[in-house]
Parts: sequence; C-alpha cells; structure tokens
Amino acid sequence: MINPATAVEIRKIYEYCFERCKEYEIWPSYFTRRYQEFLSYLDLLPDKKFDRVLELGCGIGYQSAFLSKIANNVMATDLPDPDIQAHAPGMEVAKNLHNKLNVKNVQFIACSAETLPFEDSSFDLIYSSHVLEHIPDRDKALAEMARVLKPGGIYFCVTPVSFEKLYSFLNYYLLLVTRIFALLGRIVKRIFWSKDRTSQPGVSVDGHTAKAKSTFWASFPFPPPHGTGRHFLSELVNWTPGKWKKEQTKHDEFEFVSQQTTQWLPFLPVLGFIHPVLGTRMHARTRSFELRTGKFRFFQCFGINTVIILKRK
Repeated sequence: MINPATAVEIRKIYEYCFERCKEYEIWPSYFTRRYQEFLSYLDLLPDKKFDRVLELGCGIGYQSAFLSKIANNVMATDLPDPDIQAHAPGMEVAKNLHNKLNVKNVQFIACSAETLPFEDSSFDLIYSSHVLEHIPDRDKALAEMARVLKPGGIYFCVTPVSFEKLYSFLNYYLLLVTRIFALLGRIVKRIFWSKDRTSQPGVSVDGHTAKAKSTFWASFPFPPPHGTGRHFLSELVNWTPGKWKKEQTKHDEFEFVSQQTTQWLPFLPVLGFIHPVLGTRMHARTRSFELRTGKFRFFQCFGINTVIILKRK
C-alpha cells in the first residue's frame, strides 16, 4: 500500500499542475491520466521508498516530480533538445516545470539511455515509462541499465503493446476526419470572412508543428510509427507482451519479478480520445479493478501497456 502521506504529496503535485500548468499539458487530460497511471505503478512497486532513482525519458518532468516523493535523489534524463520523433520536448521544459513546483531533489541530465554517464551500481530504481520503444539500440540501453543498477535494485518499465496499436489505428482515422473538417472550415472562413486572402490557409510557421504534420501524413493509410519501428505494422507485430518480456529478460544480469497491464478495458482508450475528460474520469473508477485483473494473461491481451519489473542479480 502507498504511504498516505506520500499519496497526499503526489496528489498536491497533480492538483497544482492541473490548475496552474496547463501550458505544459501535452494532450487533453494528460495530467490526470498520468497521475492515475503513476498510482497504479506505485501499487506494483515492491518497494515504496528509494535512495537514488534514475528516470529514463523524463519528458516534461511531470513523473519526475512524482518520483521525487518516493526517493531521496532523482536523476531525470532525456534528450537535450526537442525531438518530435522521440517525443522529447527538450530538457528546459522539465526544468521550468520543476521550478514552478519547487522540486529540489531532482537533477536533470541530458543523455541517451544507450550511454549513461553514471558509475556502476549507482541506483536503487530505474524507472522507464513509455520510453523503451523510442530507443534505437535497446540491447545496448538494457546493458547500460544493468551496469548502473545496484545488485538487488529494481528496473521498472512500462511500454505500449500491440493492442494499443489497434486503438491508435482507429484514433488516427478519427483525427484524420477532424483535421479534414478543420481544414475545410479554415478555407471557408478565409474565402467568406477573412480580409486578408493572400496567404495560404492551414500553413504553419512552426517548424515542429510542420514536422509533426508531415509525419502524420507520411505513412498514410496507416498511422505513423510511434517508436523506432520501421512502420505501423512492424510495431503491431513486435509489441506483444511476450516479445517485450523476452527482449528484456534475455540479459543475464536481470531476474524477472512480474509482468502485467494496468489498463485493459477496451472502451477506455477510444473514449479518452473522443472525450478526454470523461475517459480519465472513467479510468479513475476502473483503475483498481484493472490493476487487480491485469496480472492475468487473458486480460494482458487487451491491454494498452505492459509493465515489466526486473531485479538486478
């Protein structure tokens, strides 16, 4: 069970971000959904308090702030600059968020998981949430994790799975329809109401936005790959819970502890896309049930993630 005082501190971070940090929110209800997910992850962790924690792929630093409440020191790593393909916003975003939250025990280190600038046996916990699929050389990264993890230390890894790709296929076409209607709306507005009709509608001057749009269309009629897979179909085939387990347990330095999903109810991902607020509210009600049943292989087949816990021998 989560320490009640720790749970209160984590909730304070969520409430502050939800109320005052909307400019950092990556997609609607991001703060709420990641908060609920982290509570599930805490329930699964065999230990609840750590000395030194290494987070791989900290993103905007939201989960780093949560980790600061269960560790004395946190090293949060990610790529230094924004990278659309790797879903990395750049380290300055995370630093700015932590300044607003007044988090003091998190240090940000710009690096790749394939080359970790830390001494051997440095950490009690390595935390990786939706990151491993973005690493080009995962074998090298796993070897680095084993090197910097203390004997008996825990490696906690969350990755998306094949069933999530099916949801993304549906969401891709829902998004495609909304973008087409939005484009038509801009064209009609520019023709009939705009005073300046000389510029082209729908053209972004934001380089990152333009790159994201080109990625969106490049793989049509399939969604673009989410991680380092060559295309949507390769990720669909290779992201099974069994293959993720095989890939991560083939390293002799690790001992397998457990594997399960924390989210498997089929309607929630689709509902979350159509109505993010309602989707997260529903997940808040079903979270405990999914957590209890997600350890069974049958339910893992319908999950959108797999949580693998390993221990350093």
